[in-house]
Amino acid sequence: MNALDAIRARRSIGRLIEPAPSGDDLTAILEAGACAPDHDSLRPFRFTVLQGAGMEAFGEVLADAYVARCEERRVEPDPAKLDKERTKLGRAPMVIVVSAVRRPLEKIPWFEQRDAAVAAAQNMLIAATALGYGSMWRTGDPVYDPRVRAALGFADADEVVGFLYLGTPTEAARKPPNEPDLTGLVARYPDLA
Repeated sequence: MNALDAIRARRSIGRLIEPAPSGDDLTAILEAGACAPDHDSLRPFRFTVLQGAGMEAFGEVLADAYVARCEERRVEPDPAKLDKERTKLGRAPMVIVVSAVRRPLEKIPWFEQRDAAVAAAQNMLIAATALGYGSMWRTGDPVYDPRVRAALGFADADEVVGFLYLGTPTEAARKPPNEPDLTGLVARYPDLA
């Protein structure tokens, strides 16, 4: 699939099944992330692959973080939400956590470093699509939780930019390619009216 077709074909699919990317396909997806544009070639991103027992173990991290957030807010954890936190990674056979790792370099502001990690995540989604896999980029409270960052081995200054769910869509879950609508999105300078 060519790049433009992959961009249009990339759609968010909430539940995915086996097979997940492996071998050369997984390497190609990770390499696509590593090819993201980043100012001064800082490589301010990291990719954490969760699969099998690793996903189950990380589900406990998400559940514990949810309970801690509830305690901070002085509310009782909702049992259904707690179970959802524990099991939500199971919506796909593989999850790649994309994180932005802060490089202490005044010349390159943090927002540019974080943007590079965001670009890496998008590259990975497009690569997965080009290889025939489905995907979903998820965020939510765990992305912003310092306990989740710590469990991944990151400092408070670093950020998780998203959880990329990868696998194979069922026939019923497949979606047609995007039909982009540029209405209201494009202006030509100086004719901004």
